[in-house]
Amino acid sequence: MKLFRLSLITLVFALALASCEAEFDPTNPAGSTPYVIAILSPKDSVQYVRIQRSYIARENAYNLSKNADSLYYKPEDLQVYFTRFDTLDGSIMDVIELEPTYEILKDTGSFSSNGHYLFKTSEPIYAEFDYELSVNFPEEDKRITSRINPLGAWNLKHAFHGEIRKTKYNWYHPEDINYFTDLTPTKHQQLSRFLYTEMSETDTTEKYIEYIHEYNTFEELNENFEEQNFLGDDFLLRFINREIPEKENVRRIAVGVDFMIHLPDSNLLMYQTVGDPQSSFMYTPEYDNISRGGVGLFASRYKLTLFGKALKPDEIDSISLGKYTKHLNFADSWGHFHDGR
Repeated sequence: MKLFRLSLITLVFALALASCEAEFDPTNPAGSTPYVIAILSPKDSVQYVRIQRSYIARENAYNLSKNADSLYYKPEDLQVYFTRFDTLDGSIMDVIELEPTYEILKDTGSFSSNGHYLFKTSEPIYAEFDYELSVNFPEEDKRITSRINPLGAWNLKHAFHGEIRKTKYNWYHPEDINYFTDLTPTKHQQLSRFLYTEMSETDTTEKYIEYIHEYNTFEELNENFEEQNFLGDDFLLRFINREIPEKENVRRIAVGVDFMIHLPDSNLLMYQTVGDPQSSFMYTPEYDNISRGGVGLFASRYKLTLFGKALKPDEIDSISLGKYTKHLNFADSWGHFHDGR
């Protein structure tokens, strides 16, 4: 017993000496905690992951927010993966490595935009499987993870190859989804998506553009579905003209218009509900589901299709030959191209 007490005293004394030589600083960015945000969306063409530093700061947070070294890791120091699991036997079906990208500029604000980047993948997301997010720090021998089952049923492939669109709303069979809260359209973010196929000399790509809007009543929502005015005369044509760039030697085919509502999964809804910072400038989230030494959120949201609208021949011809969009070289209702004339 005496020997044990002596050893314990010696250990405490040794730790005290060590602390005098190298004081631990929790505000040192090198010892920061990774803050990870990833929200899967099966009906989107690209998935993104954002990873930044998080640590306790002694000085004014506004000063740190303008310093890129205080916010960002070097992208070469990270390895980011999605792992897809079979929900029946738990076996690994696929490992998807995400690549860093600078293609999306940071929103304006106090935080530094220098060094801002995301990790991305264009691999399809299948909501019927489980996904694990892994962020590896090889030099630190550290790996943080989180695992979810994405919300929804259909993905972007289904939108182009499996969707059966109708010209009238009451002919369309909407998606059947087991959702945990009210699905009244006016209680969620509403959007319309125009889908099209783009063909060049070397490639064929399935693309879309989206417009976020808000209807006040469900009756108004139905009326817009049926009439397909898309929030005003010629709005769809002007929106296509604004969002789709003119390209040489490219031909396009209009696929349809999907009216959708944006649904958060339970993880995202909880994060939004309890984690809203309100008056805090920078904060540690009250709810997070990142494990093994990280904080943040791995969640999903789903764009539920209320009405997949097939375009009528005269609508297709308006896109192909109308004054707003004829230069974009869309095919007419007979499948003919007019090279912008």
